[in-house]
Amino acid sequence: MVSTTFVVSALLVIMTPGPDLALLTRLLLTHRRQRPAVAAALGMVVAGAAHLVVGALGLAALVATRPGLYTAFCVAGAGVLLVMAGFALRSALSPAAPRRDLTAPPAGRAFLQGFLCTGTNPKVGLFMMAFLPQFIPRGTDPVAGLTPLAVVYLGLVMGWLLVWITLVRKLSTLLHTPLALRITDGIVAVVFTVFAVRTLITT
Repeated sequence: MVSTTFVVSALLVIMTPGPDLALLTRLLLTHRRQRPAVAAALGMVVAGAAHLVVGALGLAALVATRPGLYTAFCVAGAGVLLVMAGFALRSALSPAAPRRDLTAPPAGRAFLQGFLCTGTNPKVGLFMMAFLPQFIPRGTDPVAGLTPLAVVYLGLVMGWLLVWITLVRKLSTLLHTPLALRITDGIVAVVFTVFAVRTLITT
């Protein structure tokens, strides 16, 4: 049975701002469509599930004990964030236009963006495999105990992302001006760059 302590602790972790929320915000303010943001959120949750499966198979522990392999994953993840930061910075520095192209990107591309944003960060998997087992009742089979926690955790992640999408979507009308979009892109570029640099420094 999932405890209230677990739910509260998980929500505190999940609601901490990071690259995922920055990506969703940029998609919403740029295209003013919920579909690409929801697709990206699904990609993030699928990536989180993949991290949990990898961790359950013991590969996360292998990565943690093999510095070279772990470093390679971290560098790849930082590279993805820097590429996204580059696209955002290019948009921020481009000449202001009356309106940004509102054509929504294909759902598949948005899903891939979300998947890569979460999936290429091995620290996500290592954190979840360190965080979730703390709430498995003593005497419970590890896999049987981890499964409901993982389902609830990922459900909370998706729920929070949908709440964020709804909030930003309501504000998009006010923020959808050339200046606001450029400022948003600049902030997103900084967020992605900071997390990429932090990943490289702490690797």
